[in-house]
Amino acid sequence: MTREEAQNTWEKIVNLGFTDYNKLTREQRVWFNVEPLTTDGLWDHYMNHGADKNADTIADLEYLNFNSVANQLREFNKTYFPNGVPEGPDARQEQFDKFDEDELEDVIQEMDDKIWKVSDELENTLMEHINNSGIGK
Repeated sequence: MTREEAQNTWEKIVNLGFTDYNKLTREQRVWFNVEPLTTDGLWDHYMNHGADKNADTIADLEYLNFNSVANQLREFNKTYFPNGVPEGPDARQEQFDKFDEDELEDVIQEMDDKIWKVSDELENTLMEHINNSGIGK
């Protein structure tokens, strides 16, 4: 199954993820949390609602054996969110505002450069997960 063939199922998973996240199966949750990383990168994860489920995203990346990306999130969190990732984009932006803007932009660029180097591999692994688990049907 291709990503395009799974689009209808993806839309249902997104709807469920935003309306009742806890009802997602583990396989669905992996898709829900990892897919946006393959299309929008890590910075978008933090600037939108993806980071509200940051701990799950890290676990889901490890589930797919993408420990390097999971560790990237952990390192970023340690530096910018030492007391835990705040809930909501506005709360995270408030935390970011405490740091030098130029330095933060450099870190963000480096972070996104790293994810884009492995994004095709991550996307392929995610598609294998979708096909092997049967959740794309």
